[in-house]
Amino acid sequence: MENNGNNQYRKNNENDQYGENNGNGSSAREQERLRQALTELKTWAGELSREAGWSRERLEEFWKGLCETEGMLREFAYYHDTGELLCEKQVAGYTVADITAWQVDHFKAYMDRESLRYNSAGLLLSSLETMIKMEKEPAGYVEKLRQESGTDRENPQC
Repeated sequence: MENNGNNQYRKNNENDQYGENNGNGSSAREQERLRQALTELKTWAGELSREAGWSRERLEEFWKGLCETEGMLREFAYYHDTGELLCEKQVAGYTVADITAWQVDHFKAYMDRESLRYNSAGLLLSSLETMIKMEKEPAGYVEKLRQESGTDRENPQC
């Protein structure tokens, strides 16, 4: 899950480095930078999905959800740049770090059953995919997170 370090989609706006257009319009150059950034992120998502063993269909559904769910593309772009979770987006009070911790519990159980090695690309993508799904139907996921997670909800941290 290697980041190539190319940060061309970072905006020059100090207040919203990973955000959307600030409402002032954008130049052709900014539009081109955004197009290139999205292409780079989609390529990286494809690389991660291959590493995780995802199908092309699952990747396309993931990318669509990433782009359509407010704040998720920003989370993905931040991780691409820094290798760290932004944890700005919340659904029912949970961040992608909370979901990742929950996913780790599931990966550990799966690894114990199947004797598989840790799949960091799969962990990242599954955490983001779960958050995208959680945005649409939070109640079921919140219940699972509360029942199955070892995370400390009294002191949440990224």
